[in-house]
Formats: sequence, C-alpha cells, structure tokens
Amino acid sequence: MASYTQGDTRITLTQDQVVTAQNNGSLVIDSQRTRPYWFDGRFLAARDLQREQDYFLQRQADLGQAAGFSVIHGLYVDTPAANDTDAAGDTVIIRAGQGLTPAGELVLLPSDITIDLSDLPDEQNLDLQFNLSPIPNTPARTRSGAYVLALRPVEFTANPIASYPTSIQGTRTTHDGNMVEATAISLVPYPAPINWTGGSSQDGSQLRAALARQIFLSANPSQLSNELLPLAMIYLQRGIIVWVDPYLVRRDSGPEYSGLRLGLADPETQRAFLMQYDAMLQETVSNRTTSGASASFAAASYFQALPPAGRFPLASIGISAQGTSQTFTQAFFPQQIDMRLSVIPTDEIPALVEDSMALPPIDLTLPANAYADLSVFALIPVPRTGFTALKNSLPTLAPNPTVPQILSFRTPSELMRLYQGAISIIQPTQSQNSAWQQAIGNQTYGFYIRNRSSPAYVSFATGINS
Repeated sequence: MASYTQGDTRITLTQDQVVTAQNNGSLVIDSQRTRPYWFDGRFLAARDLQREQDYFLQRQADLGQAAGFSVIHGLYVDTPAANDTDAAGDTVIIRAGQGLTPAGELVLLPSDITIDLSDLPDEQNLDLQFNLSPIPNTPARTRSGAYVLALRPVEFTANPIASYPTSIQGTRTTHDGNMVEATAISLVPYPAPINWTGGSSQDGSQLRAALARQIFLSANPSQLSNELLPLAMIYLQRGIIVWVDPYLVRRDSGPEYSGLRLGLADPETQRAFLMQYDAMLQETVSNRTTSGASASFAAASYFQALPPAGRFPLASIGISAQGTSQTFTQAFFPQQIDMRLSVIPTDEIPALVEDSMALPPIDLTLPANAYADLSVFALIPVPRTGFTALKNSLPTLAPNPTVPQILSFRTPSELMRLYQGAISIIQPTQSQNSAWQQAIGNQTYGFYIRNRSSPAYVSFATGINS
C-alpha cells in the first residue's frame, strides 16, 4: 500500500534523468516546492530551517486555495444592542471564528472582539505601518462612504532569547525567538460603482442597491486584495455607522470558480445574494412600517436587482374589500412581468428556492419592454394540512397592473385582440378577493420564484423541386 506521507508515490529521478528531462522540456520545476535534503553530517543553518518552514507554509496555502476563500465558521459582524450605553456609533462586534483568504491563508479570531472603527486603521494606513504604501489616510472621525471590514494574516517576531556567538570573537546577544502568526482587522475603502452619480437617499440605501447590482450582476465587481478575508460592508457618514451588510462581500463556503460554467451562476455568490437581499428587504419593510408608511412598494424603489428567488411583501398584492376596479393588483415587480399567484406548502419552499439558484437574477434597471417575456410565480406559504382543499377553493387569476397605462406595453397583437374583445382584463369578484385574503392571513412575506422560459422550437421543412 502506498504511503502518501513519506513521498513513496513519487518517482525519484537520477541526475542523468533530470538533465535529459530539462533539455527536452518535459520537466517542470517549481522553485516554491524546494525543501532542504537532510543527511547526517550536513551543517544545520537557520536559513535551511527557514526554507523548510516556507515550503510547508506554501503547500498549506496551496491546499487552502483549493477550498476557495470563505468563512469556515463564525466571524459574524454585529452592532451593539440599542440599549448598550457604552457603545459608540462606530462600534462593531466580530464574533469568534475562522476562515480562509483567497490566497489560502488561515485567519482566526479565538474570541469575540468589540472594536471602535475610529480606532481601526484602514487598509492604506495598515500598509503604511508595514512600509507597503506611502498613501495618507482619511481621518477616522470624518470617514464617509462604503468600507469593507476584513481580516488579514500578519506575522511578527517576539519573545527574545539568548543568541550564542557564531565566531570565536563574538559575544552573546539576544534575539527574538518566535515567529508569531496573527490576524489583523482593517477597513478597506470600497469604490462606488462605475458611473455612480450619487443618490438622494441620506442613508446610503441607493448606493447599497447599486453595489449589490454591481457585485452580483456585473462581470467586473470591484476586486479586493487576495490577502484579505472580507466579513462585511459598512457604510459610514462622518465616522458613524449607517448600515452593515455582511453578504455583499462575505462568502460562507466553497471555491470561487472562474472557468466554464455554461452560463450557470456561482452557487455561493447566488446564495450570498439571496441572504443580502433578504436582510435588506426586512430592513426596508421594518423602516417603512415604523415610519407609518405602507409595506407595499415597488422593488425598483429600493433595489436595482433581485435574486432569482426570495421573499416579497404580501402587502404589495392589492386585494381590496371594496370591490373597486383596482383590486387584485401587484406593485412589487415591474408591471410588465407576467406574475402568477398561487399557494404552496411551507415545507416545499426550501427545495423550490434552491432549485431556482441556477437561474440568472432579475435586473431592475432594464427598459420596460425587457420584462415582457419574463414571468415569476408568487407563492403564499400555507400549512400542508388542508392544502389541497385550500388550493381547489382559490380562483386562478393573474394580478392586474396597478395602472391602466401598462396596456401600452403590450404587443400590437395583444392590443388588437383586447380592443376586439377576444381577451379582457378580468376583475375578481368580492368572494374571490376574500378567498385570497384569507389565504394570506396575517403573513408579512410570500415567496417568489423566477419561472423558466419555455424554449421556442422551429420546424424546418425541406421541399424538393421537381
């Protein structure tokens, strides 16, 4: 049986074989995979032991890169509780955990850390401290904009010990005896999206939406250093935290694959997009209801892109008890999207969401006619008990546009059929409205699933001329 720990599975070449293979170009040598060859009688020098350490550190980093940059566990970024009087407006809590940087280095926090961002050097200042960059820094108390909170592996020497002389005339000295590996916490200024002109929102929500679209939809997201493990994106206004969004930059597991995917999205990126969107959706609904506004709103007002599946506020489904002409409408999705409302057993939702992750996100910045061939299923979660009876009692209707002008976005053939009376916009009856209202009940969120488009088949007929 082969021993993979002693190198017996490798073929040992003679010097003649090495020379021959190098001459014909069939031997590839990696300078980073050279280690000292030990034998009795060899003089042991510090540089040899250093080369041995470097060899294994490099091999460890190579294996770390195979797993891809990710948080292995923990490392969540939180803000202190609202009733914590000792916390400042720039205080964050990083939970204990460990992860791998894109370069394959391990970073570790053995315990929770509470830190003020004003005491934290950003990446440029950290580079300056390590003699890597001469660029000056923005004063911590006046920082404004998007920053990435990240971990970076560092090392330093410590614990002096006696150093014996290396020559007869030499004297004893002291020298640091340990190389200590550590993790540094830093802030990295994150550039605004390309062509970003700013938004009117004072809380940076429009910038947050633009960053989400750039990171999850654009082919050229802003790249961070491979030496950093990003944990969260933080938006600051003059040093005060406005919002914290982990999943704009955080990835929990799995490698980032940049090769051929046949159009399929990276699963970990899609999953991060889903979690980032869901957190932002809950904040938006909470802020609106707290301020007395309705939980019904257009997604494009707060987002620039939607994941292929996720939650949506059920308040955006307009079910009126008055039986007016504007009942059974939907306001959340672009009005040109074909949206179908249905009920679904609660225990089947995770499988449907997971299945939809292979589909592309929904870009909300496209022109109106781009949504004409896109459809989504809006699902109301209900208990499995009595699901069949409830489903059979509900009418099958598609929600109408919130404004009649949407008819102008229909194709000419549809408009002709509409004016000829061949098709019509059916308004639900009072009993139909009541049935759907009962299905929704007191739930705040439903789920939407992007529908796969049906392929269009073309038949080719071959004629033979006589």
